[in-house]
Amino acid sequence: MIPSMKRNYFLLIPVFLIFTIGFSGQSLAQSKKKKKKSKVLLTFDKETVSKDEFERVYAKNNSNGGKENVKTHTPEQYREYLDLYVNFKRKVFAAEAEGLQNTTAFKREFEQYRKQLVQPYLSAKDVEDKLIQEAYDRSGYLIDASHLLIRLAEDASPDDTLAKYNNLLEIRDSIMVHDKDFAEMAKKYSEDPSASKNEGNLGYFSAFAMVYPFESAAYNTKVGEVSMPVRTQFGYHLVKVNDRISNEGTKRAAHIIVRVGDRYSASNDEKAKEIINEIYEKLKSGGDFAELAQQYSDDPNTAKRGGDLGTNRLLPAMEKYKYQLKAGSFSEPFKTSYGYHILKVTEVSERGSFDESKAALKQKISRDSRSQISKKALLNRIKTENKFQDYAAPLDSFKKVVDGNFLRASWKPDTLHKGLYEQVLFSMGKDYKATVQSLIDFYLKKRPRNTSSTISAAVNKVYNNFLESELLAYEEKLLPEKNDEYRYLLQEYRDGILLFTLMEKKVWKKAVEDTTGLQAFYESNKDSFKADARIDVREYRSSDKDALAKALTMLKAGSTEAQIDSAFNAENPLNIRLTSMTYEKGQGLIDEALFEEGEGHISGIIESGNFFRAVKITEKRPAGIRTFDEAKSAAITRYQDYLEKTWLEELANTYPVKINEKTFSKLFK
Repeated sequence: MIPSMKRNYFLLIPVFLIFTIGFSGQSLAQSKKKKKKSKVLLTFDKETVSKDEFERVYAKNNSNGGKENVKTHTPEQYREYLDLYVNFKRKVFAAEAEGLQNTTAFKREFEQYRKQLVQPYLSAKDVEDKLIQEAYDRSGYLIDASHLLIRLAEDASPDDTLAKYNNLLEIRDSIMVHDKDFAEMAKKYSEDPSASKNEGNLGYFSAFAMVYPFESAAYNTKVGEVSMPVRTQFGYHLVKVNDRISNEGTKRAAHIIVRVGDRYSASNDEKAKEIINEIYEKLKSGGDFAELAQQYSDDPNTAKRGGDLGTNRLLPAMEKYKYQLKAGSFSEPFKTSYGYHILKVTEVSERGSFDESKAALKQKISRDSRSQISKKALLNRIKTENKFQDYAAPLDSFKKVVDGNFLRASWKPDTLHKGLYEQVLFSMGKDYKATVQSLIDFYLKKRPRNTSSTISAAVNKVYNNFLESELLAYEEKLLPEKNDEYRYLLQEYRDGILLFTLMEKKVWKKAVEDTTGLQAFYESNKDSFKADARIDVREYRSSDKDALAKALTMLKAGSTEAQIDSAFNAENPLNIRLTSMTYEKGQGLIDEALFEEGEGHISGIIESGNFFRAVKITEKRPAGIRTFDEAKSAAITRYQDYLEKTWLEELANTYPVKINEKTFSKLFK
């Protein structure tokens, strides 16, 4: 990572990028695969920079990474950036010479960036792209579905799993073949507690509203049909699709509810219907929905917001009306288990294009169970590419030597099974082998919270987590050799951290902490710290012009600042704000006519954007040299520039460079 065309120091690394792989302190660029050799552009004492490398960095920093646009740049533009790049390289050499890459602070910071940086590269992109497209396609529709759930533990035995599956098949058969009503069967057999009230109906939903296997069953089943049993973490489901409609976009809704009970205005059902119908008539006559909600709705949390429910999913009955209504329209009164409602759609946000939605969908997928599909594809690819081989016998033997403490994350290995612990669980590549002891070490370090009901299931869970961790770590280790983009980016972050650390030491902090040097720099360059005529003022500010005018009247009449503060700020401390300011002639910050006035002069009201101000001159100062205290901020900035310039001159002598002008003349050709 090197500076932009306008600055000759390191651009700060974006905080949101932080990424992963072991680092030895050597230059990562040294680990490249052998490829067609690019011509050398720069030659330092111990390192060269190729034409391809410079073109890549130039294009990335000057045209959003696109080579085509930068082909039109002039040789002068290339030369300017080349000079910056040479200085950048010299600073990195200096940081390495000081051993900054070996410090604990550097390794810790680099590791943080590395761990985040690697994440986008640890995915099966083709699978991920298909999932994003699928999610976008599905989000174009809303599904109204019902379900019937038979609960099943995630680690249920094969016998229990088969029994539940067959049970659900029988229920499905009674619906599909013997015309049993799905709602009645859900009410009778479903182990979802809400089924007794909603008969299994879940209302309308779109992508990401349900767990992925359930969502897939709903979107892959035709309207009016019932799916085959589908497994989720909750158990087995039958899914009946009641309706499928186009998704007009994200809808924001509001409601008015009349509830029944002693606490409410309606003590019985008939009274509630009477009240909601009266409200409905007011709405039809042009009544304001928000005002009526504030006045009549029995939901205090939403009533104070005009009935606003946001964009979240609602009760199935409410969802049905929500997706039928257009923006600005409201429903007829309807009943739910909570009372009588009128629902209004207040806003509809249209669905964006695929390109507009892609980033958000990718983020949602990363937090969704479907991300496991991409991860599984990645793990399978890692296994295939690295000739993965596993051995079942050692794991089966290990399950027999652990006891119930393994379930409680308190098991400790004994010394009686050392031979077993040395056996290989799996291997890959030329020399990688994971032993039972490696698995034990992983368990002891993680001490995972266990939800499995058997020792065998608990061991399998730890093993699977260990296997995934090792496969990903192995891939990370090989990634710089396999992926040029990642290797270059990692190199940029490594060099960037080194450069920032050294610049802070040599320039930025030194200019602040070296007070003697700063003072000497100021004394040697006083003429560059000249100031025009200045006035010190007490400035009164307010967004209320009338209040400020009254305050000025009091000030001119001799009132003190304390009296003015008491008069105007007792109830609102921000009504009149008072501050000390210094203005310099010629800077355009204040009317220059004020510089001709004497001390004690009070200005008129000055309009400044969305507020007003007035000033009282407390001191006038003629043009001249700023004092050290006055010039300190500017002196620090100039001293930093001086320190960097001097340092770069030293680095030029320490790290001379030869530029291959013939290669330079062929940049981007």
